[in-house]
This record gives sequence, structure tokens and C-alpha cells, in this order.
Amino acid sequence: MLIGQARKTDAVIERARGMETILTNPDHLADYTDRFFTEVVPVDIDGVETQAPAQYQPNYDMPAPPASTAGSQQGVNPQQQWQAFGEVMNRSPENAWRYLSQMGPEALRSKLLFLEPS
Repeated sequence: MLIGQARKTDAVIERARGMETILTNPDHLADYTDRFFTEVVPVDIDGVETQAPAQYQPNYDMPAPPASTAGSQQGVNPQQQWQAFGEVMNRSPENAWRYLSQMGPEALRSKLLFLEPS
């Protein structure tokens, strides 16, 4: 039992020295960083081989947006909605998301700026 703990301690110390060398020697750090970002599979300092990560596949399955509530929000001024939202944030910030979810789309459009990709 004592011998096993000594081996584990030696392994931890050896790993710590390796990490210290990488972090304190600029040449080692540059080489490690270059290998990490240029190789297909990152190099693990423990020597355990890892499988290549799977190709990222974006998932576009999103829920449909909520039905428009154009009739119920027409008479509300977006500026008044944002002032009321500010008051809610001052009183109880944990409930501000509820107020945002009830805001009309015009109020949100008045504050959000969407940039078109060029």
C-alpha cells in the first residue's frame, strides 16, 4: 500500500514538473501550443491516446416562435415598456425575465441592433 502511494505521488510530481517546464520555458510552451492547435488530436501530457472528436454538426431544430400578439401590444409605447423594465430590474432583478418575455416585438426591436453579415 505504501509503495503504491509512493508511485502515485511520484507520478503526480513528474506531471507537475512537466507542466511547470511547459509553463515557464517559452520554447516548450510555444512548441506545445503549436502542436496542440495544429495536430488533429491534441497531445495529452499523460500519454493516454484520445479519439479524434466527432465533426461538429449544428442543430437547427428550434421551437417555433410564439404566436404574434400584435393586437394586444399596439397601444403600448416601447419607451414606456423599457422604463417599466428598468423599474422591475431595480425592485426584483430575478423576475425581470418575466417582464421581458411579455414585451412586444416592437419594444425589443427598438433596443436590439442586428448586423447583416457582409
